[in-house]
Amino acid sequence: MASEEDEFALMFHEFYPGLCRFIACLLGGRGASGIAQDIAQESFLQLHRTGFRSLPEGEARFWLYRVARNFALNELNKGNTRQRLIGRVVDVFRVHVPTPEEEFEVAERKDLLVDMLKTLPEQQRAALLLREQEEMSYREIAAVLNVSESKVKVDVFRARTFLRERWGKRQNALARSNSSSSSQAG
Repeated sequence: MASEEDEFALMFHEFYPGLCRFIACLLGGRGASGIAQDIAQESFLQLHRTGFRSLPEGEARFWLYRVARNFALNELNKGNTRQRLIGRVVDVFRVHVPTPEEEFEVAERKDLLVDMLKTLPEQQRAALLLREQEEMSYREIAAVLNVSESKVKVDVFRARTFLRERWGKRQNALARSNSSSSSQAG
């Protein structure tokens, strides 16, 4: 039987990278990686202090994500760091584009995504990130966020719907402005 330290070390190596990614995405922006690592480490220290063996079987991951999310929210509340969240999410979706025209289009998409993500409530944003980035099930997300599974499903659905609608409206507006520019030029 493995010692408590060995079990904890295995758990750390298994969950730490994903926990850091999740926190960095919640915090967003350049430099969030260092803060995310600090928060992830603090979460593991808290787990060690609490005694991970006192948690029900298989609940340590959810407990860690819940604690890390709370630490991240505290960090967000320390200052106006929502911009860092937007920047980090945009960095995840950024594609290397060689031509200036394509770079301009990417910048426009980035601005649109930033605007859309700014307006998502934190619960929807967190649920969507855990679902899409960490590939957690609805049940797992519910455990992390300490809400019902049905609330998670609603939050993810609403976030996706909102982002799709806003994206579609923006693309339609761009298409209309491009077609009116073309007709005026001809």
